[in-house]
Amino acid sequence: MSNELILSGGDSLAVSTEEMLASAAELRRAADMSRDIADAIQRLDARLSLTQMESWGVPTGAARAEHDLECAYADLLSVAQRAETLSTLVRFAADSYGLGETAAENLTRRLIADAAGVVGFFFPAWVTTVAVTSPLLPLLAGIGAAAHLLGRTTPDSESGGIAAASVVSGPLNTLMSDPTFVLAVRHAVMSVDEFVAGASGVPPTVVTALSAAGLIGLSSSAGAVQQAGGIAGVLRETPVSQVSKTSLDGVEAPTTFAERLARIPRPDAGDQSQVRIEKYETPGEPARFEVYIAGTADFAIADSVQPWDMTSNISNTVGSESGSVAAVASAMRDAGITSENPVTFTGHSQGGATAARLAASGEFTTYALVAAGGNTGQIPIPEDVFTVLLEHSDDLVVAAGGLQDNSHALVVERQAFGGRALPEGVIIPAHRLDEYGQTARLMDQSESPELRAAAERLELLGGGETSTSAASYHYERAVPDSPKP
Repeated sequence: MSNELILSGGDSLAVSTEEMLASAAELRRAADMSRDIADAIQRLDARLSLTQMESWGVPTGAARAEHDLECAYADLLSVAQRAETLSTLVRFAADSYGLGETAAENLTRRLIADAAGVVGFFFPAWVTTVAVTSPLLPLLAGIGAAAHLLGRTTPDSESGGIAAASVVSGPLNTLMSDPTFVLAVRHAVMSVDEFVAGASGVPPTVVTALSAAGLIGLSSSAGAVQQAGGIAGVLRETPVSQVSKTSLDGVEAPTTFAERLARIPRPDAGDQSQVRIEKYETPGEPARFEVYIAGTADFAIADSVQPWDMTSNISNTVGSESGSVAAVASAMRDAGITSENPVTFTGHSQGGATAARLAASGEFTTYALVAAGGNTGQIPIPEDVFTVLLEHSDDLVVAAGGLQDNSHALVVERQAFGGRALPEGVIIPAHRLDEYGQTARLMDQSESPELRAAAERLELLGGGETSTSAASYHYERAVPDSPKP
């Protein structure tokens, strides 16, 4: 298991390990302490002159200690200057790496998108003809393949992951958990639209212009898949309704990242809830709320009563209201949340994307957002929302959301299975909530000033409460009647 955390974003150019950032902060503190001690020595030395000490009858040897004080003062200033220089160099290294990585990522993104348009344009003529006459056919084929694979898997409720059937072999699962492959998928999903546009006969130069202007992208690709699914009778959103609401006792505001992730619901046979809402009240102030949102509970693309299904995953990517978004919004209104109440969202997997969509909707006053393993890369989270994103470099689900474009978010990355074997029978084990819980514990133990500041900021929402309450919610979606023969 890799315990190394990589921090980026947060309106900073730096990309570095949390150890580097913690070391830079320690060096800065050492510089400040050295300078404070030097200042104290200087003040003492200014009060005692050699002439005064001799007039008091202080032995000559002791009086010469003033010289030693001056030497100590100079040495401490030198130590402070060197520590400051080293701290600055560490931060400069982090910033330089971040600049280089950003430039490389942007160049790679542009090259892959342009190449996708060119490859699509020069694809075999018969494929191009099919794409032009019926561009939805390849998408329908893709939906069928996905349904075949996902239909043979089940959610792993105990660990918040995906239990694999024999359809996924060891080597295939190893490939899907390889950080290099995951990064390649991030870039690949960003260029699907360019390929389809090229295959439809759009000249590469036009494709490049459309892509650069942001007129085509991941959301439009997902929209095409959703439309294709609608024609095939799948991926159709339906109304949701509340099935149950359960009051919870002994609620206290979370104080750590690990506590926060531990409160995310895990729908299973014993607990069907998908949303947990905590309320903190202080006299004279609007009530504050914490909303915890579960991850995908069903991979069905049709005929499922579970709003946390694959249909909602696609809708979250498109930007249309998903069943999970509708359910959480309904639960929030039931809990008495209005635009006057500050809200912090915390979600895993689909719960992270759902939280991002709710924050982007503007319906609620979002104080903060924490997403673990969410495919949020192309969901525009408002810049005034304090955001912490936990992403594993070997988590393919995160990659499905494309490259992370929310530069204001503090992104905490880790390779969950660096240096250890993948567990048997679990697809994409790095996506499990338990693994993100371990990342959260490492964040809590970190000396990084960025992570400490983030934890303190998140803790403010629940601080000073005089009364608390909580409830968990279970929602189901309506299943359309099957067409009569």
